[in-house]
Amino acid sequence: MNKRRNDFQKLILAICTVLVSSFIIHPSALVADTAWNPGDELRSYLSDNYPWEEIEVSNVQAAEGLSDERPERIQVEKGPLGRAVFSFFFSNDKKVMVSADVKAYGQVIMSKGPLKKRHVIEEEDIYLSKMDVGKLPGNLVKDQGKILGKSVKRSINANIPIREDMIEMSQLVERGKRVVLLLSHKGMIIRAEGKTKEKGHVGMTVRAINNASKKVISGVLIDENTVKVEL
Repeated sequence: MNKRRNDFQKLILAICTVLVSSFIIHPSALVADTAWNPGDELRSYLSDNYPWEEIEVSNVQAAEGLSDERPERIQVEKGPLGRAVFSFFFSNDKKVMVSADVKAYGQVIMSKGPLKKRHVIEEEDIYLSKMDVGKLPGNLVKDQGKILGKSVKRSINANIPIREDMIEMSQLVERGKRVVLLLSHKGMIIRAEGKTKEKGHVGMTVRAINNASKKVISGVLIDENTVKVEL
């Protein structure tokens, strides 16, 4: 008798489970039924509002059914990186909460090799690399023009993202400073005496005058006493 009762209870439980599950709508199903793609809408919104070069949106889920028409406005409630939450606003005053996994990637400047303290950064010292924005520290340098010609505050290892607090303006050379001109032409280097025609930082291009020829030339201040000129 007990065995029959247990079997009957198991049967009733199984039937109830099937009936209940048939009435449950999974959030992913709500997303799949729309005529437009919520993931594409989120990707477009993020591309228009954030300076990221590449965006991945996945595992999109809505708290309730979405309208047939695209949302008029999207608002970030949590995120926007990681497991983010957004509000979708529709023309019929309907608001639906939508969650999604969001990853973003961007180009950052990396050190190509070890850089010693006070080294003046040149193009061959750095390279661009695409990295996950969510895993990077703040104040990273993304424009090489902002660090070329500047010096390193402290030693930097190879393949390290360069931050703004790692660099500083190089030493300033005043106008009229006596310098050595290294005149480079087809592998040959000629030394001459000259002086600067303008002030500038080490690593920058400045005008200088050749004392012998009295010609004004442009070259790079490779240190406070030397200007390298490519002829």
